[in-house]
Amino acid sequence: MTPVQKEVFLIIDEWWKKFGYSPALKDIAYQRGTSSLANTRNIVNRLIALGVLKKLEGKHRTIRPVYINYRTLE
Repeated sequence: MTPVQKEVFLIIDEWWKKFGYSPALKDIAYQRGTSSLANTRNIVNRLIALGVLKKLEGKHRTIRPVYINYRTLE
């Protein structure tokens, strides 16, 4: 995992711990200090491919670390 990927993972993980739901891509980009949603989406997709994040296709705010399971999201 690259340093940027680790940063994005930690943002998502901390967001879940603080709020109990997934951040939007815009929230992740803002936390990183960037406005590029395409780059943020690419990083999130790479983390999904690595198997550290999960996401339901076609649904908003379903990005989460693999250790979090909610019946409403599965």
